[in-house]
Amino acid sequence: MSGDYQVRALARGLAILTSFTLTHPEQSLTAISTRLGLAKGTAVRLLTVLEEHGFVERAASERYRLGVRLFELGSIYEQTFSIEQAARPALELLARECQQTANLGILNQGQVVHIAVVPPQRPIHFAGQLGARELVHCTGLGKALIADLAPEAVAAIVAEHGLPSRTPKTITTVDALHDRLAVVREHGYATDDEESFSGLTCVAAPIRDATGTTVAALSVSGTTAEFETTDYAPAVLAAASTVSHRLGYGVRAGNEQRATSNEQ
Repeated sequence: MSGDYQVRALARGLAILTSFTLTHPEQSLTAISTRLGLAKGTAVRLLTVLEEHGFVERAASERYRLGVRLFELGSIYEQTFSIEQAARPALELLARECQQTANLGILNQGQVVHIAVVPPQRPIHFAGQLGARELVHCTGLGKALIADLAPEAVAAIVAEHGLPSRTPKTITTVDALHDRLAVVREHGYATDDEESFSGLTCVAAPIRDATGTTVAALSVSGTTAEFETTDYAPAVLAAASTVSHRLGYGVRAGNEQRATSNEQ
């Protein structure tokens, strides 16, 4: 078996796994082969191997779904991912103080991925979805994540994902996006003012590591009516600052300043 064939088989197997989404948690053999452009025989062989290793399993009516092995690997990832661990206490405090849903997101392949969602302790609230992907141009988390990127990096994201309109308030031009990102850099936080869903507002701030690089962003999301009467930005900025400090941001500079003072 040639190396090229093995690489292609691996790539196709991974494509099958990533074809399962929140909107398509179960798929038939026909759906998988059609969606990925695979011959049914090829799809059967790949699914058989994935099933033997626990990455997929049979559901009702000869349909497939993701297997328990992926849950095990996801659990390992969750337990060892330092950003989520560092942010969890701040997210819980943010949700409790603001009584809004607190979210943590990272930038992955030009999109926002929610890696933590903490709902408030009240019956009616915005229900964020763990693992959900969102576009960057119409979300608070997205704008916070890309605000410090070089223009060519932003252009690459736009080229891949576009600037589709979700509501009448969605940013749909590159110039408008860059203008908004400049405001994010000036204020230190980003907003989603009914740009992704009508009636939903979000305030987000970037999280930086020891090098000053934006590695994640956190936010609170809720109904626009509630955000119009309450300023959540200070709480979001404080939470982002706390998590950034836990990841080492500003610690080195502070140590250097104290060392200089001691020398004097």
